[in-house]
Amino acid sequence: MLRFILLLPPIVFLLASGCKQDSPASDSPANTPLVDTAALREFRQNNWKNHGCDLITDAEIQQLFNIDPKEAGLNSRSLPDQAFCLRNWNKPDWKERENNNEKSGNNYLQPRNSLIVQVFSYGTNEHSRQQFDMLKRDRRDTYEEVVTGLGEDALWGTTTVTLLVKKDHFVLSITLDCMDKPHDNLAKAKEVAALAIQKL
Repeated sequence: MLRFILLLPPIVFLLASGCKQDSPASDSPANTPLVDTAALREFRQNNWKNHGCDLITDAEIQQLFNIDPKEAGLNSRSLPDQAFCLRNWNKPDWKERENNNEKSGNNYLQPRNSLIVQVFSYGTNEHSRQQFDMLKRDRRDTYEEVVTGLGEDALWGTTTVTLLVKKDHFVLSITLDCMDKPHDNLAKAKEVAALAIQKL
């Protein structure tokens, strides 16, 4: 009997707290969305600062370029307070290329691949469109090729091996140097961009 009396207060407390009047549906945790859209919106508006390497992950690099990250010496670097990511990794024949480069008179062969991903936020769709139109008008010597099928607009520059893609208020920049002929980088840069713009 004494045990029952000692257990009674906690049971009464639990029952009483469980019988509180229900909160309005909007305040109920069960009705709260799993994703905090306000925080997600702020994160996206914030230029992807300090998250540039999340636009294309190491795992996606491994799959896109068919590499073993350890064997290829894949490394990633970002810049503080920037939406920027630089990745480098060895070409399959990097040793032969380095041997070639040590011999005088030979053409230099790049032993490593590089990929730079950057995101620029212009705040509004109209501002990003104006910036993109200005590039198309004033920088055609650099970005000479219009690319279709990516985002709302896209340009490629062979001399800079850079693909620019506009989506909403963002402009995504993909600079890829993995092929010996600069224009040959465009096909793979488009694959990288197609993955990244899904996250913007």
